[in-house]
Amino acid sequence: MEVVTSDVGSGVDPRVLAEGLVSRLRTQGFGPGETLAVTLPNGPELAAAFIACARLGMTFVPLHPRLTPSEVDERMRLASVSGALAADGSVIRRRPSQEPTAISPTIILFTSGTAGGARAIALGEVGLLAVVDSHHAALGYPPGTRILGCLPWTHAFGFTLEFLMGLLKGARLHSVPPDAFVDGITRHRPELLFGVPRLVSAVPDAVLSSLAGGIVGGAPIRGSLRVRLERTRLRVGYGQTECSPGATLGRPGEWEHDDFLGRPVGCEIALGSPDEEGGRELRVRGSNVALGSLEGGILKPVVGPDGWLATGDLAVPTDDGGFVFQGRSDERFKLNNGRMVNPVPLELPYEDRVLLIGAGQSMVQPLVRGDIPLDFSLPVPHRAPRRMPESFWAACTTASGKVSRRRAEQLFASS
Repeated sequence: MEVVTSDVGSGVDPRVLAEGLVSRLRTQGFGPGETLAVTLPNGPELAAAFIACARLGMTFVPLHPRLTPSEVDERMRLASVSGALAADGSVIRRRPSQEPTAISPTIILFTSGTAGGARAIALGEVGLLAVVDSHHAALGYPPGTRILGCLPWTHAFGFTLEFLMGLLKGARLHSVPPDAFVDGITRHRPELLFGVPRLVSAVPDAVLSSLAGGIVGGAPIRGSLRVRLERTRLRVGYGQTECSPGATLGRPGEWEHDDFLGRPVGCEIALGSPDEEGGRELRVRGSNVALGSLEGGILKPVVGPDGWLATGDLAVPTDDGGFVFQGRSDERFKLNNGRMVNPVPLELPYEDRVLLIGAGQSMVQPLVRGDIPLDFSLPVPHRAPRRMPESFWAACTTASGKVSRRRAEQLFASS
């Protein structure tokens, strides 16, 4: 493993830091089966905390440092944490030690919560390593490969595919804040990139085409960005926290379809039977699937009796074994005349400039970013498009670059 660096603490070897933390945790009686919450930015200290937890058989719970105190407390409660690592390096015990359970997760990560409250997902060693090995086999980068990124290691994409794979496969990781990403990638010229569409779209074409590879995921890729990526060796990736998070990959430079998801990698993918609206839900089965979700301190399976994870994502197959995203099943909405609307296919022609809402209303309400398209039309009853300010879109956009329809509906209703 090469040194993991960040703007703070650059050049510090996390293995050295981990030795000291292991000693402090043992001194305070922490051990196998217990859970440690860590609220730190990307960098050697966060890496050291993960290594220390792995050494002691503890469950690692990384929490984003920008969470509010109440959000941190709520996530610690959901994860039933035994102790917390403070920013100054001190360890605080939150509850007495207890005997290890039969199932001890390697890590607890939280979903983004774009469709509701964030959920605590317990991931095990087998699932994490399955994703690391299957995705590294596809990417094939050698030890010492330079990777610069800004994905938070507190979320599934950043943790497993940028941090953990880099840690185990000997990459040289350099993480920067999102607002320094474009400057950092231009200056450092890394070989691989892992990123979300919102940030990748700001990187100059010359830099993108110089990359040896990488994965773009976390949100649909469409329109002008998709066309730009056809001239690169970057590939699409798809998954969820419940998939550790990898489930599909595209080939390098394969961007023929808007909202393409790729093909199964290291797992099985199938489409469910059409529902009453004709939508087919993407389902995942394999060793990459999470141990379960934590609800009331109880670990509940995320798969059905048949072992399949229902993702909630709608998709259609391509002729060559891939899948194209068709929206979330919980994003479809019904007008007051009973007509069901699947907004994602209707929004596609407008390259993320149009968002459709209207649950329970007589007509669809189009919300527009920037100028209203001259050729705007919809095959469903709709009101006149409303142009919304950038402040509205900023408030609706998640860290991964997705626009939350739920947030948009709430903000529009209160405006």
